[in-house]
Amino acid sequence: MKRETPMFVITGAGGRTGRAATVHLLAAGHRVRAVGRSAQRLTDLAARGAEVWEADPTDPAALTDAFRGAEGVYAVIQPNYLPDHPDFGAFQDQVAASLTKAVAESGVTRVVGLSSWGARHPKGTGPVMGLHRFEQRLSAVPDIDTLLLRAGYFMENLLDHIDTAKAHHRITAPFDPDLPLPFVTTGDIGARAAEELATGAWHGTEVLELQGERDVSMREAVGVIANAVRAEDFAYEQTSVADFHAELRRKGVSVSVADMMAEVGEALNSRHTKMEQPRTARTSTPTSIERFIEDEFVPRYRAA
Repeated sequence: MKRETPMFVITGAGGRTGRAATVHLLAAGHRVRAVGRSAQRLTDLAARGAEVWEADPTDPAALTDAFRGAEGVYAVIQPNYLPDHPDFGAFQDQVAASLTKAVAESGVTRVVGLSSWGARHPKGTGPVMGLHRFEQRLSAVPDIDTLLLRAGYFMENLLDHIDTAKAHHRITAPFDPDLPLPFVTTGDIGARAAEELATGAWHGTEVLELQGERDVSMREAVGVIANAVRAEDFAYEQTSVADFHAELRRKGVSVSVADMMAEVGEALNSRHTKMEQPRTARTSTPTSIERFIEDEFVPRYRAA
């Protein structure tokens, strides 16, 4: 009797890494159940062949149903830093508890969890503290092979600066200009999550850092942008953490989230948040900062 093709569940399928993981698995011929808050946001994945499942990430019963029969699950707490969220850390814990309960009760035996660099620390890392707690929960589930993907600094964060970049030829952030950052694309993260899910080449609980193609400072990244948009006066400007916090508050970001994001700046500049594993073929990902700027930043910049 022919064995049925394994099925994998992707949570947060409407987000960047979840969507990339879904597309990657489908392209490889796997069955995929794409889980998200809104089935309407997943219609393109359904058109590609995914089974779409609508479930709130804080509903463990719905997630348990979604996970049943799966060979493996990609577990994601989507970083929805809602400006008016009163306590994002509590939201992270609620989703982590829901995901973990669903893993424990569904019969799934393989999980790839999206985490972040710096997640080994229980404090001092802003929103990454919630991912530390998420890791602890997942690792405590018995009889599960769990891979924790500690991803580096998202290249997509640069897209948040497009309006200022267009208007003033400047990108401002609280990071030291020459601080090496492990820039990585969300597409590469999702693709790697899919590959690891499909192969399951680990046992017990394992941590894997995803460090991007190479380390790149903000000064270097902005230099790449300047070359790509042909603007010689384009510059990086470091702002103080206090001014960064104040600017977030002026934009309507909640105190909780502004405090977290300010702590990110402090953690990176002090090297409290840093990569621990050596750079290897497995910890590296393929997309360079030059390719990302050309493919993703420049078209949006020119359209702004």
